[in-house]
Amino acid sequence: MVFEQIISWLHGILTKPVLTLHEIARGKPANAAFLIYLGVTMLSVLASLYNEQSMEAFQDLMRGANMSIPFSVIVAASLLVAIVSIFLITVVLHLLARLFKGSGGYWNFFSAYAFANFPMIIGVPVTLLSGFLGAAGDILAGLVSFGLSIWVLVLQVIAVRESYGLSTGASIWVYILQLVILIGVPLLVVIGLFAVYLPF
Repeated sequence: MVFEQIISWLHGILTKPVLTLHEIARGKPANAAFLIYLGVTMLSVLASLYNEQSMEAFQDLMRGANMSIPFSVIVAASLLVAIVSIFLITVVLHLLARLFKGSGGYWNFFSAYAFANFPMIIGVPVTLLSGFLGAAGDILAGLVSFGLSIWVLVLQVIAVRESYGLSTGASIWVYILQLVILIGVPLLVVIGLFAVYLPF
């Protein structure tokens, strides 16, 4: 029954995302959501590594830097980054949503957010196929990746809205502020360090 429910949610993410993300936020299947997120991430990483053109570019980079990184280390590092990223992002979004007077638990939102990333699975076969299509494959993979990123971004905003009962406008602002905090602040710190230690 649990397995059938998860399959139903995955299908719903693709066909009726608003209702499905609302149900997921209420059901709070955090463990299943986390495993799905890791599964999609691992498949995406493996697809990139097995893409012939990506692998050749990576190997050229390693040779140029006189380095050799084992395949297992790359996969493990990618998964570690993915794990840290999802917890960091969801914690910041949770705090911001509460700041905007949203009502909802962290794990409820975490579950919806993790499921919202599921459409990225579509990019896996496209990435594998693009390695055999040369320049046309790169263009195809780029377009699909861009489209999926926009799709998932919209789903993540919906996850915020459905998890905390916020308006669409407030949910968008929560998402934008999260990007400012996680991207803008570190960027300003780096620029500041360069200005201090590398004066023009």
